[in-house]
Amino acid sequence: MAKYGSRAFVHNVSGKPDLRDGERQQRPPGEARRAAASLLALLCLVVFLPVAHAARFTDPFLTSPAEPGREPFAWDHFRGYTAPGSVWTAEEGAITYRTENQTGAYSGLAFSSAGIDITDESRWALEVGFRHISGIAPPAYLFVCYTRWSAADPGQMRILGLAYDAENHELLLYNATGNEAPIAVDLSGDFHPVRLAVGDGQVSVFVDGRLAGGPYALKSRAYGAAKEFLIGPLTNTEEHSLHAQWSYLAFTDEGAFAPGEGEWEPAADTEPVAKGLSLVKVPDVFDSPPYPGIQIVSKEKGNARWEQAVPETMRRYRQTMRDTPNPIEVLFYSYPDDPGPSKQNVYQNAYVLQYDATRLVGNAMLTRGVGDTATGFVDYKMWYRVSTDGGETFTDLRPIVQQGEGHSPMHPIEYVWVGKNSFCYATIPGIMLRLSNGQIFFPCYYAPLDEAGNYYNPLNAYTFSRVCGIIGTWNEAGDDLLWDVSDPVILTPEQASRGAGECAVIELAEKPGHLAMVIRGSNAPNPTGKIPAYKWKTLSTDYGKTWSPCEPFSYDDGEPIISPAACSSFIRSSRTGKCYWIGNISRTLPQGNSPRYPLVIGEVDEDGVSLRRHTLTIVDDRQPDDPPDLQLSNYNLVEDEKTGEFVLQLNRYMSAKEAPGAGPHTYVIRVR
Repeated sequence: MAKYGSRAFVHNVSGKPDLRDGERQQRPPGEARRAAASLLALLCLVVFLPVAHAARFTDPFLTSPAEPGREPFAWDHFRGYTAPGSVWTAEEGAITYRTENQTGAYSGLAFSSAGIDITDESRWALEVGFRHISGIAPPAYLFVCYTRWSAADPGQMRILGLAYDAENHELLLYNATGNEAPIAVDLSGDFHPVRLAVGDGQVSVFVDGRLAGGPYALKSRAYGAAKEFLIGPLTNTEEHSLHAQWSYLAFTDEGAFAPGEGEWEPAADTEPVAKGLSLVKVPDVFDSPPYPGIQIVSKEKGNARWEQAVPETMRRYRQTMRDTPNPIEVLFYSYPDDPGPSKQNVYQNAYVLQYDATRLVGNAMLTRGVGDTATGFVDYKMWYRVSTDGGETFTDLRPIVQQGEGHSPMHPIEYVWVGKNSFCYATIPGIMLRLSNGQIFFPCYYAPLDEAGNYYNPLNAYTFSRVCGIIGTWNEAGDDLLWDVSDPVILTPEQASRGAGECAVIELAEKPGHLAMVIRGSNAPNPTGKIPAYKWKTLSTDYGKTWSPCEPFSYDDGEPIISPAACSSFIRSSRTGKCYWIGNISRTLPQGNSPRYPLVIGEVDEDGVSLRRHTLTIVDDRQPDDPPDLQLSNYNLVEDEKTGEFVLQLNRYMSAKEAPGAGPHTYVIRVR
C-alpha cells in the first residue's frame, strides 16, 4: 500500500509537539534515477521549521511538488496525479496546468511547510518563472503567484495576487481590497521571471528584470485564511481551456530586492536552494509491524457486504424514514425574515437506538437551508421520536426541548435561539449511547453567540461551533423522554479555528459514568500559523453533565495525533470488549479538511484515553491512481451481529468520479 508524506515538530499553542508537513503525492513516471533517494526519504523524512533569521529558497521543480522527501520541501497542495483528468502535471524543470473545457484548482505551499514567515516588518521578494502557452481563463482567474499573511492589525490580512489576463496581455495586481491598474505585459513564449518585492509598506512588480508596476501602498482587509503561497486558479467554478507552466518558485526575506540586487537571481538556480531553514528528522507514524489483533479482511466495491451487516433495527427503521414527509411545514418556528409557518428540510439519522426490547429512539435535524452547508449550519434544530412496540410504529417527529422554565421550540436548549443559531447531532455515524445509569446521551455541536447575540465566528472560518451533550431520561410512564443539556465543551480559536465540531463518544469500560469524547478540530484558517491540526480529548465523570478542559488526543507515548478536520468514531467490540478508534491520521500537515487519507483503526487505552500506537492499522489509503483530493471519511460503521466483525462503508470521494477507485466501497475489519 503506497505511503506518502512525513512529519516534523513545530511550535504550537499547547506547548506540545505539532507534526507538520505538506500533502504528498506519487512521483510522476520517468524518475527512476531518483528512486533510491526517494526510498530513503520515505524511511526517514525531513521538513523545515519556521525560523526567525534571514532565509531564502528556490524550488526549481526537479520533482513533483508533492513527492515525499523531496528538496527543498513538499507542497501542501499539488493536485497532479497520474490518472486521466488531472489538470496539474509535473516533469523535470516545470509544472504544468492544463484544462480542456473543465475546471481546475490551485496548488499551494504553506509558510510553515516552507520554513518561512512574513510579517509587516519583513522585507522580502517572491519570484516565479511563468509562461502562458495557450487558451484563455476567465478574468482574474489565473494567478501567476498569490500570497497572504497576517497584518499588524488584529484580524487583518495582506493579500497580493498577480493574475494574468492572456486575452489582453495584462497583469492584474490584486492588493487585498481590489486590483491596481492593469500592467501591460506579454507572458507567452519563453519563461518570464515575475517578481513581487515588498518592504516598507509597499509592493513593486518586476517582469523580465524590469520594473513593471508600482510601488503601490500595501492594503489589508478583514480576513482569516492560511498564510501561504498559491499558484493557479483560486476558484474552480468556471469551465475553461488553458495551458500554462511554472519553472520555479523562489523566496527571500533578506531584502525587498529588485532584479540585480542582493545577489539573488533565482532564475539561475538549477538545483534546489534552502538557506536559513532548519531540518528535523522524525520516524514515520506507520513504521510499526502489522498488529495481529486487527485485520482488514476485505475491501469490496459497492454496498453488498454493508447491506448484509446492517442491523435489523436499522433495516426496519428505513421504512419509517421513507414514510416521513420531507420537507415539512412547521407552525411554531418564527424568523426575522419569515414569521411562519416555515418549510423545514428533514435530515434523518439512520442510526436508531434500540434502548431495550420494546423501546427505540430516533432523531433528525431540521433546517431551512441545505444539509451540510454554511446556510444549513446556522439553522439546524434537533427533533426526535420514540417507539414503544419494538419499532413497529413510531411517534411523529417533535423538537428536543430542554426541561425547565423558559425553554420552548424557539429556545430549545440553553445555548440556542431559533433564528439566531442552531444545534445538530455531532457523531458521524450518528450514534446515541445508552449509559450505564439508563440515560441516553449524544453530543451536539451548536453555533455560539457573542455578547450582543450575534453568531460568534472569530476567524471568519467556514463555520465555528461548540459542543454540548444532550441527555435523555425516560418519564415515569416510560414512553417519552425528558431532555437536559450538559455544560459546553469549548475549543478556543487558538486551539481550533472552527471551534469544536464532530465527535466520537463512548462510556469507558468498568468506569460507570466516565465518558470520553474525541473532537474534530481544524487549522484553517490559520492567521498566526500556530493553530495545530489536532483531534481534541475531553472527559466526563458524571454521565456527561460536565467535561474537562480539552487537550490533544494522543498516542500512548504522549505524542499528539495529527489529523485533518474530519469525523472520527469509537466502537466497542462485543467479542473482545475493547474500544477502537477509527479516523484519519495524517502523514503530512493537514490544511483544514485535507488530506482525508489514510483511514485508520487502532485500539484505545481506556486508562489514559489514548491510541495504542503499535495497534495502528490502515483501513484504506490513497492509491497511485487516486487524485490528491481523495476523501476517506464520512463513513457508515456497524458491528456485524452474526460475525462480530466491524463493517465500514464509505464513498471514496474524489474529483475524478469516473476513476476506477471512486464510488462506494465496503471494508470488513476483524478484531481479536
